[in-house]
Amino acid sequence: MSNNGQNNGLTMVFAFFTGFMAGAVITLLYAPSSGKETRQKIRDTSIDAKNRTVELAHQASDSARQGVQTLVEQGKESVHGIVDSSKERLHEAGEQVKSAVETGRKVSADVRAKIAESIPGVGADERADGEATEEA
Repeated sequence: MSNNGQNNGLTMVFAFFTGFMAGAVITLLYAPSSGKETRQKIRDTSIDAKNRTVELAHQASDSARQGVQTLVEQGKESVHGIVDSSKERLHEAGEQVKSAVETGRKVSADVRAKIAESIPGVGADERADGEATEEA
């Protein structure tokens, strides 16, 4: 929408210069001067109007370029913020997964130990095997 506002402003400026040129030409045509002087004045006025229009176009171009550059910089900052936030969340999720896996291993080992203790003859053998593995 802001682009439409810039286009409307630019259109108004060009309409102003067009009106200015038309008024200048009409004034010169009705001025009491010779044909040669009038043609020279028209050329001079046309060149002046052209130079002003080119200058205005350069200013509008510079302004647009600065606006685009500002938007690009803001976009880069936003992307960097999102990437940093995503990295932090990913790291936190990874830590939570590691914690959950470790808790699962502990619970599994506890359940295996309780099951082994509840079966006569198996618990003693596994404890002896576990102690032998730990010593090795």
